[in-house]
Amino acid sequence: DVLHQQDPQIIHRDIKPENIFYDGKQVYLFDFDIARNYIENQKRDTTVLGSQGYAAPEQFGFYQTDIRSDIYSLGVLYHVLLTNKLPRDYDLQGIEKRIIDKMIAIAPQGRYQDVKEIIKDLDQLFHIEKKKEKKIKHPNALPGFRSGKLWKMIVAIMGYLLFIWILISFKIKNQPISQYQYFVYRLILISWFIITLLFSTNYLSVRDYLPYYKNHGIVVKVLTTIISWLILLFISIIIGTLLMYL
Repeated sequence: DVLHQQDPQIIHRDIKPENIFYDGKQVYLFDFDIARNYIENQKRDTTVLGSQGYAAPEQFGFYQTDIRSDIYSLGVLYHVLLTNKLPRDYDLQGIEKRIIDKMIAIAPQGRYQDVKEIIKDLDQLFHIEKKKEKKIKHPNALPGFRSGKLWKMIVAIMGYLLFIWILISFKIKNQPISQYQYFVYRLILISWFIITLLFSTNYLSVRDYLPYYKNHGIVVKVLTTIISWLILLFISIIIGTLLMYL
């Protein structure tokens, strides 16, 4: 933003991780070898330069670069910081997606027109996200008690009591079962209940630890959750079966 406010405007043209240094306190942007001043009414740059993957399309001779070219590179950098991959290699899914997509629009007219617009949108985005986080008053509380809402707590209490009743009254008819086997069956039921509760409520953000869950579309997330849930249920059955024969 400081560069872009100069008169004439300074276009860095090579914003990428290699040209950024962090000393633990401040972030520095360096390597101004291909930086240039914006020239009014010039159709294209006199020298075509830029780092592949980070450089805006106009840097390769289509138009004159301007501050929106740096905004493009900044969008690519933001994407790489979040995913460790370039936008062309990975489709980011997350709260920043809308902003990054606008930063890296192919046509300069479709991008943010200055850095202040980006800052304004980011401030608004994270303000909304903070408000969402505040809704969960007690993140470590049991599912149903995290939001502090009375109706949710009543439903949760009823659900927990129903499960306890099922657990206590659990019987297998027409088959001789020892007390130890009943104990193992109840352990399996408890494990099923806990696994289902964790996955269905995303307790302590457990789904974020699943493979292929983060930064993917809703279909991949649902499939990942279901498959992981089924695998854990199957593992609990295997462990229960082994306990039966101890």
